[in-house]
Amino acid sequence: MLTFRIMNYRKLHNLLVRPTWTFALVVVLVTLAVGFTAARTVQAQDVIRLFKPHSELDQRHLYNNALLTLALEKTKPQYGNFDFVFTLPGTQRNRALVEIISSRKVNVHIVPTRPEWELKALPIRIPVLKGLLGYRLFLIRRHDIEKFKQIESLYQLKTLKAGLRQQWSTTKAMTRLGFQVVTGSDYEGLFAMLMANRFDYFPRGVNEIFREYNSRSQYLPDLVIEPRLALYLPQPTYIFVSKKTPRLAQRLEAGLRQMILDDSFDKLFRAYHKSSLQQADLANRGIFRVDNPLLSKDTPFESESLWLEQGTPYKNKEL
Repeated sequence: MLTFRIMNYRKLHNLLVRPTWTFALVVVLVTLAVGFTAARTVQAQDVIRLFKPHSELDQRHLYNNALLTLALEKTKPQYGNFDFVFTLPGTQRNRALVEIISSRKVNVHIVPTRPEWELKALPIRIPVLKGLLGYRLFLIRRHDIEKFKQIESLYQLKTLKAGLRQQWSTTKAMTRLGFQVVTGSDYEGLFAMLMANRFDYFPRGVNEIFREYNSRSQYLPDLVIEPRLALYLPQPTYIFVSKKTPRLAQRLEAGLRQMILDDSFDKLFRAYHKSSLQQADLANRGIFRVDNPLLSKDTPFESESLWLEQGTPYKNKEL
């Protein structure tokens, strides 16, 4: 019988119920995230070069851009003005690392961590999503809802096929953990592959899945979010900076730490993710918990305030 593990959500609850920013301030942040008009100046002392989104429907960059903007604004008195340049289309992880190393077209990228990135770039080890990406819900086909109702163990889940992009960190971790994984080379193509029965489920972070579903449900009417299960695979997302721009890495870390101290980090997180957390209703889902074999010993699990849960979330407790 499937039992639901009711986790310690005191810290998560606090994130959801504490007063959020005023509407005007949130509007300002969204404007900064989309346009960066306030940041643009011909006298910029730091130029942040970023990848473009993967597609017109890809909204995953909105929070990242707002976070970078606020961190840089916090440090203007010490470091000066800044500017953003969007250069290359989004690409696979291996190619992205090559670009970060060279620093010519891209010098900052926000992605889930993996060992080679921590070695070849400068990681800012502050999980910018507070571990939220590690909570995976499943996009499935409507006619498979009954099939997923029969899933009561991690073993049963592993008999089904997950769909993921070839070079994602999640792909490497889930493959090593014994999940059946079908890969695709194109982000948008994965949704079509799911609908074409190439795999059984598309695991997506709580911060991703509702926007992805809402922007595609009209032309993919058989796409649904599985209602009762989740997978927790610890997956911190860091800001990575080219080793050729160490000043920029120092500036971004200083800005993030100032945001943590003045509570603007959590306020921005709530502004972008409160609705998704409420819709996910994690406290009433059966959560399969697995370790992430790719994480380094430097992962800051001891810093409890950086994560959603009360206490260290990195424990192998399966349903």
